Amino acid sequence: DGAGFPAPPPDAATLAPQATPPASIPWCPAGIYLATRPVFTLDPALHAGAYYVQEPSSMIIELLKPFLEKMDLNLRLLDLCAAPGGKSTHLASIMPQGSKLVANEVIRPRAAILRENISRWGLPNVEVTSMDPSQFAPRGYEFDFILVDAPCSGEGMFRKDPESVKEWSPESVQLCASRQQRIVADIWPSLEPGGLLAYSTCTMNRSENEENVAWIIETLGAERVSFDPEILSQLRSNGVIVTPQGELRLHPGLVKGEGLFFALLRKHADSLPPEQLPQKSAESRFPNSRINDFKSETQKSDNFKSGYQKSSASGYNFNNSDRSNKKFAQSGKSQKSNFQQQNSPAQNLQPEHEMALSTNYSGEWPSVEVTKEQALTYLSKGTLNLPDAPLGYLRITYGGLGLGFVKNIGSRANNLLPPNLRIRMQF
Repeated sequence: DGAGFPAPPPDAATLAPQATPPASIPWCPAGIYLATRPVFTLDPALHAGAYYVQEPSSMIIELLKPFLEKMDLNLRLLDLCAAPGGKSTHLASIMPQGSKLVANEVIRPRAAILRENISRWGLPNVEVTSMDPSQFAPRGYEFDFILVDAPCSGEGMFRKDPESVKEWSPESVQLCASRQQRIVADIWPSLEPGGLLAYSTCTMNRSENEENVAWIIETLGAERVSFDPEILSQLRSNGVIVTPQGELRLHPGLVKGEGLFFALLRKHADSLPPEQLPQKSAESRFPNSRINDFKSETQKSDNFKSGYQKSSASGYNFNNSDRSNKKFAQSGKSQKSNFQQQNSPAQNLQPEHEMALSTNYSGEWPSVEVTKEQALTYLSKGTLNLPDAPLGYLRITYGGLGLGFVKNIGSRANNLLPPNLRIRMQF
């Protein structure tokens, strides 16, 4: 006998037909629950950025949309602790037209994963950086909105990952709480007066959640921002706990998702200047960060996908881009294009992979629609034969969405997929 966690929730729904319509995620209508978990690696639509697989509780980010829409049409947004990219793709999908998002991850290997996911999503105006929070203000970064999905003790994931229970201790909770305060204090000077900061964790204790929110309010100068009463009523009816102060708690067993804490704050106009902020302490710095080694790295493509999202294993959001062809064509024939092979001076330059995935792709090279089998061959870095397609560089598409480029030389099409993106699973 003893306490135990309820069984994990079902994964969120897929593009494949199902016997019953998939259930929508209550706080994110574009997200759906999966009845079963398909083999995402073998779905070319995932690689083309049609959707993003994400834990359902993390889709609470959708609640930010009305606040962002009221602020401005040209916002500057920062996702400070962004890897692997689920919340960044979501933010990029709901930010107002003309806005720009910086997706940051201080730890290099995680930043590489973030970069891949942002590139795959294909939305415009997204920059990927790898910087410590303390480096933004000295470099002149200023933001209207900042999301701090802070590194935490991970109590909200105990049901999903029982092994993580062994790593928990009261000391780790206090260390995490201290580090979270330092992260927020470091980035605070980069938030414009009157700007919004969303603070979230995937843990359940008060030290890292309510007490840290109170610390931000009292020490840095902020006020809580209330959600619409009707929205709060809907959230309560779906198991979300709304604290007396208006913060949101998503508890495993009460919601179909893992644990998450979420609060929204507004920076006071008379917030503390940088020189009066709490002094830095070495133990609260990011672990494994080598500040002098990090460089601000920007996506090489100016254009990225328009739409919606999914991320790790339980929730699912569709990429609602303005592309008209959402069906998965199986013809394998070249799409018509106004592109004239010899008219562009860039025609002989190898195109960058990110351009193929961009929602703003404007036909610089002809697009060739392929079957699922051909798409998987391409994604495994195999060779395609496209005898009816034009010679030269071609954009490979699946269901109307770009996968990457090939160079068709007639007898074969040389595969230009970056080697690090190759799928290795047998099919």
